[in-house]
Amino acid sequence: MSEVLDIRDRDDRTAMAVYQHKYDILAEGSLDGWQETDSAAEITSAEFERVWAPAREAITNWPA
Repeated sequence: MSEVLDIRDRDDRTAMAVYQHKYDILAEGSLDGWQETDSAAEITSAEFERVWAPAREAITNWPA
């Protein structure tokens, strides 16, 4: 997440295009109402990073 925010804050469109090509486009819609979804759960940024790290590794090593 910090990567995306850093790219966004630098307004680096090339870096964002590269990121999105590799990891797909990020959702940009409203998150209102997520709390009412049965399967929704709030997690800490540390938990997000713990789960994202192996997923990112798998995406990075995915055959082209």
